Amino acid sequence: MQIDKILIIESPVHLWRLLSIKEEIIDTAEEGVKRSLSNFMDCVNIYLNGCKCNQEENYEIMISQFEKIKEESILNHLINGLECDKIEFK
Repeated sequence: MQIDKILIIESPVHLWRLLSIKEEIIDTAEEGVKRSLSNFMDCVNIYLNGCKCNQEENYEIMISQFEKIKEESILNHLINGLECDKIEFK
């Protein structure tokens, strides 16, 4: 019997917090994956800490970048970096 470790990502901010703690995941990524993860991190940071007058627009950009994270190459890198068998998004 095999037990799978499944990481459930509740929101873009949840993933941002995980990646903030384990920055080496971004640092060790190949260039395309690194760019996508860095863009995602920047967008979430702007959403959380940016001007509240642009919050709605920043939210849409953050969600757009979050959807890109679900691409297979990025997802595989995250699975390896976060040491799990599968990632599920809520």
